[in-house]
Amino acid sequence: MLQYYKDNLQLYILFLVWILIGGFGGPVILAVIPMVMLLLRNKGMYEELLIGYLFILVLSDSKEPIFEFAKNAKNIYISILALFLLVDSVEFRPFSQLYRIFVPFFIIAVITMSTSVNDSFFFTSFQKTLSFILSFIVIPNLVNRIYREKGKQFLRRFAFFIFSVLLLGFLMEYVSPDSAFLLGTRFRGIFGGPNGLGVYCVLIFIVFFVLNDFFPNLFSRNERIIIFGAILFSIYLTGSRNAIISVVIFYVFQRFFSLSPFLGFIIFILTIFITELISTNATTIIVSLGLGEYLRTNTLEEGSGRYIAWNFAWKQIQNNFFIGKGFAYDEFYMRQHYGMLLKLNHQGGIHNSFLTFWMDHGLIGLLVYLRSYILMFIKGSKKTKFAFPIMFAISFSAFFESWLVASLSAFAFLGMFIFTLITSEEILPETVVKPVEEAGAAPETETVIPAIN
Repeated sequence: MLQYYKDNLQLYILFLVWILIGGFGGPVILAVIPMVMLLLRNKGMYEELLIGYLFILVLSDSKEPIFEFAKNAKNIYISILALFLLVDSVEFRPFSQLYRIFVPFFIIAVITMSTSVNDSFFFTSFQKTLSFILSFIVIPNLVNRIYREKGKQFLRRFAFFIFSVLLLGFLMEYVSPDSAFLLGTRFRGIFGGPNGLGVYCVLIFIVFFVLNDFFPNLFSRNERIIIFGAILFSIYLTGSRNAIISVVIFYVFQRFFSLSPFLGFIIFILTIFITELISTNATTIIVSLGLGEYLRTNTLEEGSGRYIAWNFAWKQIQNNFFIGKGFAYDEFYMRQHYGMLLKLNHQGGIHNSFLTFWMDHGLIGLLVYLRSYILMFIKGSKKTKFAFPIMFAISFSAFFESWLVASLSAFAFLGMFIFTLITSEEILPETVVKPVEEAGAAPETETVIPAIN
């Protein structure tokens, strides 16, 4: 692990230079980043380009003024990446076909965008629609190309970078404690809020788990202990109920699906039936375990303000039930009623990806998206037994946060990375040859299931 930081010191210095220029140089950074991107592209350093994009997305979620430049830089970054893909298209062949599954939804998104409420909103909706589509095209193709060129060592370096974001958050605790903690209690690291860090931890937990399954020798035992330990400790510090349950869902269901997909689905169906019983008695159960203060049982009934947002959004959905008004309509509408929502003790958006899809694109758009979403995991299930456990965990996480809709976010990027891992026909799991005692018998192979040692 230390060798990784020695080998990639220049990349981290580059990121530090971006922060300094962006924080103190004003709009100059919006010219510097494209020039650096062009230099990296000319040197064939697509791995650094991809990681640089994720770095900008992470910074864009932060509330720190010094990172404010990233909110504008990310729009430029994805546009230039798309331009590189177009200009160098021959070098990216064969192209990833992941985007094709979502083409029907892209069509719906364009149709709903055309019904936007005014010209100013139309421009915002157009940007978000374009960035959503580009994410499905650019990120999978970049990942596949880099993997073809550098193999699993690229995946190892990428994994260490997303782990480094957690380390940067821990460093913030000492450099700026007021920034690292929300109201001095819940840890948020470099992210804008504890729940954001929680979503990040869920997604990188899945990334490391899948990589460890596909490539059993990619990380040493000590590296696995450090990485998974840091992820779980970060989740504990955030106090994010969503993150805790999402990780538990993934870990429990991957065990069942590893034994038998049929058993996994049976357990899933049983879980649905007992969910209502558990949720009805959640406060009593949590308090009896002595976790009432940590899991904030005093906010369970109002869902930390989410139920207020959901009810408010649901009333507006009735006006555009089947066809919505395009990406960003949820933000436009919620912002118009910010004062009233604040009085009801709610700040922010809808905090539900699927309800946001419904509000932006109508019931038709939501159903078309869910069709593509489920088909993607069905395709992934042919490659790995973890596909449906991933779907369960991601769906639960997205049910309480709108990150699936926010294409220009670190969370959506990691989601796309996971989707690429489980569907790519190029990133295939390694197998381990098992010795066979009988003479002359052909060797057997099996996929190694990871264990967190």
